[in-house]
Amino acid sequence: MKPETLFHIIDHTPMACSLHNEEYKVVHLNRAVTDLFGLEDPQEYIEGFDAMSPPYQPDGTPSRSKSTILMRDCLESGRVLSFDWLHWRKDKSLIPTLVTLTRVQAENEFYLMVFQQDMGESQQVRTAERVARQRMQAMLDSCPLACGIVDKHFNIVECNHEVINLFGVADKQIFINRFFEFSPEYQPDGRMSRQKAMDKLKLALEAGRADYEWLHQRLSGEQLPCEVVLVKDSLDGHDLAIIYIRDLREIKKSMSMVEKLESIAYTDELTKLFSRRYFMDNAAATLEVCKKEATPFHLIMADMDHFKAVNDTYGHAIGDEVLKIAAARMSNVTRQGTVISRYGGEEFIIMLTGIPYASAIKTAERIQKSIEESRFSIKGLGIAVTISLGIATLSAHKETLEDIIYMADVALYNAKRTGRNKVMEYKNAQDLNWLTP
Repeated sequence: MKPETLFHIIDHTPMACSLHNEEYKVVHLNRAVTDLFGLEDPQEYIEGFDAMSPPYQPDGTPSRSKSTILMRDCLESGRVLSFDWLHWRKDKSLIPTLVTLTRVQAENEFYLMVFQQDMGESQQVRTAERVARQRMQAMLDSCPLACGIVDKHFNIVECNHEVINLFGVADKQIFINRFFEFSPEYQPDGRMSRQKAMDKLKLALEAGRADYEWLHQRLSGEQLPCEVVLVKDSLDGHDLAIIYIRDLREIKKSMSMVEKLESIAYTDELTKLFSRRYFMDNAAATLEVCKKEATPFHLIMADMDHFKAVNDTYGHAIGDEVLKIAAARMSNVTRQGTVISRYGGEEFIIMLTGIPYASAIKTAERIQKSIEESRFSIKGLGIAVTISLGIATLSAHKETLEDIIYMADVALYNAKRTGRNKVMEYKNAQDLNWLTP
């Protein structure tokens, strides 16, 4: 996050709020601060911050030294601090306030956000809010699962100490500040984590609850399969959600042998791509989601040209190496989250979602060029290999998965029959009726 982003947040905060650097100097404040202290120019507050408090607080502590101690504590520990403070306005009239200090990070530097609430006429509101927050925190701390509070933008407002155990962090403030770093960019279904999370939050705020499985990760990259529950709640008049995160690793470990074998079956042993079984299990569900959400869905069928000749000339061991190199090249020229599966023998199927049809065609062309442009170097041999591809797309939002596979297969067949080493679109293949099987 950039400091400018913090400035924007502060400017739109209804409560008096200022931003201080690690030397406790004021670097930004909002209009509510000048209104609270009866100032005409924000510079008066920036230059005279210490003068906005009487020399001593009601407990007899010098205001300047006490504020320094509290600000240093917040900066060093990352704890959110709330305390009573006696300010005074420019005209020296006293202002009893509730001050909250929160540490934030922007571009690898820590800052303090200082919130000041005039408590002169809002003691009852203050008490009610404090009780609500205490109850909320007590609920979080008593929960055996990692859990927290998220706002409507999926920012973590608060969390419990169980997140430290689950995510292996030094303190929970790291989880709060870097929440989306604890998910990979894409979820296993190919959807971006941030967008999918926002969709689930929207569902929870509308329906009251959302349950789903989620792939989290530690900052080290270690993956954490989890079950997540979002429950709608409110605090201080704002809608929010409680997020509960359940570690599924132990459950995964206790899978039956059959389930383990099924999981293994999702990966093709030779190429390390997804297996045909994984594709068939995953693609039909993905297609239905794309229909419901009006998201683009495309399939590419790809087949190595004259592969039998490779096996006959060099042997099946070399042929296997060709398939492995081809699989790696396909993975290298496609975006993260693309589902590439070995469909059988020397044939592959690629599922792309969320991108325009023109981009899907370019992906197919990149694959074709990546195979053709440089020889396959295997055990001192330089083997020239090409590939043919057929592409089809969800168009009328009524095709089944079998329909789209058939269309892509027709396009592939016609690419083979019209010269190989090319990309053929199904809509173009339809013009070649005499070649259509």
